Amino acid sequence: MKMPTNTIAPCLLVVCIGGSPYAMANLKPGSIITKDGAEITPTLQTGVSTNNNFFRTPTNEESRLIWNISPNISAVIEDGPDNYKLNVGTITSFHNKDTTDNFTQVTTAASVHKEFTQQHRLDIKGDADWLYEPRGSGLTEGLGGIVNELVKYQQQNVTTHYEYGAKSSKAQVALIAGFFNKKYQNFRPVSQYRDYDKTLVGITGYYNTLAATRTFLELTQEKYRYDVLQANGISRDSDDRKILLGIEWEATAVTSGTFKVGYQDKDFFSDLREDFTGLSWEAAVLWQPLTYSSLQFLTSRSAKDPLVAGDYIKESVYNITWDHNWSNYFSSLASLNYADEQYTGDVGRQDKTTAARLGLNYLVSNFGMVSSYVDFIDKNSNQNTIEYDRVIVGINFTFVLKANR
Repeated sequence: MKMPTNTIAPCLLVVCIGGSPYAMANLKPGSIITKDGAEITPTLQTGVSTNNNFFRTPTNEESRLIWNISPNISAVIEDGPDNYKLNVGTITSFHNKDTTDNFTQVTTAASVHKEFTQQHRLDIKGDADWLYEPRGSGLTEGLGGIVNELVKYQQQNVTTHYEYGAKSSKAQVALIAGFFNKKYQNFRPVSQYRDYDKTLVGITGYYNTLAATRTFLELTQEKYRYDVLQANGISRDSDDRKILLGIEWEATAVTSGTFKVGYQDKDFFSDLREDFTGLSWEAAVLWQPLTYSSLQFLTSRSAKDPLVAGDYIKESVYNITWDHNWSNYFSSLASLNYADEQYTGDVGRQDKTTAARLGLNYLVSNFGMVSSYVDFIDKNSNQNTIEYDRVIVGINFTFVLKANR
């Protein structure tokens, strides 16, 4: 298993919020093969959870019972080394106390992988999502249940990755270009100032050092452009450049991963905002000493744009996840995540968040799996209205077609 260098941030999100990336390791969904050769795989997940601090408030916590239903369908067409993928899913949540918090999110994703020759490879990935911010986060952070409507937004992301050089050769070079757009759909008097576009360009040079191991030098630039400038406000537009030196390896059957470290320069257009220059890194290491047990470590550090206040956030994240298959039918996971966020500008804010998850998965049959979990979240901040503790207990039922033989 080779961990691409651009998957660390998504993996952190999956591990810290959505569970382990290996949670369905024992469940092998079946698919339908069409006459055209498309492999279509439907899945359905339903569940119920209790949340003892739904609004993320420091006091006067309000609990909720939440039901979820998440149908998903994916399609894959493989043509030799080339493949074409499409995925569409929805998440619908129902709340026991207030129908205002009920919602349906939609996510779509598509990708194309083409290998024109042994030396020319092209990947194009795109997604479009219609989402809602969780209560007490994003634009409503620290407001608790004061806002009587969910904040909704949409986002689109397209990335193109071209790599030149045979995989067996000593060196390869990769070019990357991308575009991201985020736009809020309501609370426009406030949210319009957080709509933005981001363009990405980059180049990476690889050098094979040993079997299944290569070093690389990565240069990227991201341009953040906000749609609307608030009256008497300060521009949030910036150029973000990174130079990272790294290594990725699959040198043994036990360990695989990637690590890159280097320099980040975040330069704002306005002289009234504080620029960032300093150390940045990303790392993902998977240690699998046994076929049925694995330990994954993820970490990153970078300066990122804040959503509400401040110039930038210097964020450091550390995560460790243990996944263990006790039998062909029973598995467990345990994860621990720590994030340190230091806000710069006129806010003087620092947040430290610790989150832990314990989960059990039981394969009922070839058609489904039962998963239970407990999440513990403890957020500390030097701003009292931001602090909160939360415990979430839930159970999910995943249904699939019987695996193909």
